Amino acid sequence: MAEALGHLGDTYRTPLLNTGRLLIALPVLIGVFIGAPLFARELETGTHQMVWTQSVGRTRWLIAKLALPLVAVTAGTAVLAALYTWWWRVARVPFQDIAWGTAVPFDATGPAAVALAPLSFLLGAAAGLLLRRTLPAMMVALGATAGVQYGLGALRPHLMTPRTILAEADASGEYTTTPLQVIFNSWRGMGDGYLTRSGEKIPLERCSSAVSSDAWDRCFARLGATDRWYEELHPASHYWPMQWMQAGICLAAAVALAALCVWWIGRRRA
Repeated sequence: MAEALGHLGDTYRTPLLNTGRLLIALPVLIGVFIGAPLFARELETGTHQMVWTQSVGRTRWLIAKLALPLVAVTAGTAVLAALYTWWWRVARVPFQDIAWGTAVPFDATGPAAVALAPLSFLLGAAAGLLLRRTLPAMMVALGATAGVQYGLGALRPHLMTPRTILAEADASGEYTTTPLQVIFNSWRGMGDGYLTRSGEKIPLERCSSAVSSDAWDRCFARLGATDRWYEELHPASHYWPMQWMQAGICLAAAVALAALCVWWIGRRRA
């Protein structure tokens, strides 16, 4: 069984990860090549003026131009995210070393991946509407979408409070380990260290300057550390709540951008 899983991992690991990276890049492409030129091209060439002199009002023109591509990019991303989510769940067993909270797979699966599509599209559309130049709007959309993805990655560990796992040294000095099921299914690396007698946490970083094991032990002894070890992690049960939280943030920002576009088009001069 182990040999079969190893072969499966060697065969599908690279395609799975590369596909995830492509899905992460998809919102950037949507913002740059679909959202940014949507209004910028017409405003730059002046073709919008002919439309505005007809019976079609500015707000109606804006909503009509937004609606179809917005639905298309959201629906298309939803299909791709659903397929990739299924693929990841099927192939998850050989890839226990890949934490579910990292960019791949988190930003390429579930509602979090879907919600990034309308947000990136509206980032590009708003940039084109405000700048009225296609190339600058595309550059702004590129930077803004990449910045949003980076910010979401930095925010993600703090969407929910990590769970603290405790362990104590046994008679031989070895630490009781966290159950393998927890290790395999958790997003680890939120923090670890020792506890004091009062239960205060002492992160390992507090003694990161120690250059030897003796210096390490003396440093923690000065801080009052005991043999009790703690680790902070996000269990598998946090995956879907965090997916919906990130999706909610993206959709709220997308609604705000759509409102900005409607407000702006009503105020600007022809």
